[in-house]
Amino acid sequence: MKINLTEIYAQLEAWRAERGITAHSQKDGYLVNIMEEFGELAAALRDYEKFFKGGGAQKQAAEHEIIDSICDIAVFTMNAMSDMPCHLKETEIEWEDDFCDDFCDLIRQISWLTTDFNNKGCMWSPQRFNLILAQLAQICEKYGFNFEIAMLETIKEISSRTGTYDKASKKWIKDTSDEARKKWYSANYELARIKK
Repeated sequence: MKINLTEIYAQLEAWRAERGITAHSQKDGYLVNIMEEFGELAAALRDYEKFFKGGGAQKQAAEHEIIDSICDIAVFTMNAMSDMPCHLKETEIEWEDDFCDDFCDLIRQISWLTTDFNNKGCMWSPQRFNLILAQLAQICEKYGFNFEIAMLETIKEISSRTGTYDKASKKWIKDTSDEARKKWYSANYELARIKK
């Protein structure tokens, strides 16, 4: 499957600009945010295994949580690398059948990317960045979802939320007031399900 990232990059750029979020601030909080997402992903994978044979609404909810975590990892990664020159970013990704899509390799690539952030002499890791996105896209497909559509749904959801960036926690803190909640959009990952 070929995935086009152009619209995803453009929408995330607009989201960052609207909220005053910088690549620097995203690099600062990257590891903490990614580890939180991996925790959510682990819980979703446990639920998926638990409900896999039974199917139904519980399996579907677990699938959506997996896709949500994968897309959130992609959002944090793209935001942290938003200062990388555009010509170094792949705008289309596709992979061969034997491409490595396991979580261990993904975690390894992300840890190396984090190490690169902390190495003052290394600002960008384009190969690693592009590989992480390709791995996320393939994992998404492995669970039966189109990464491009899922990402657009995720961006639609995060764009519907207001709040402020908290420097202490290095996170975007969403406004959870009743008035703000009325405007929230919930990503519809069924739109991204690959039809068989």
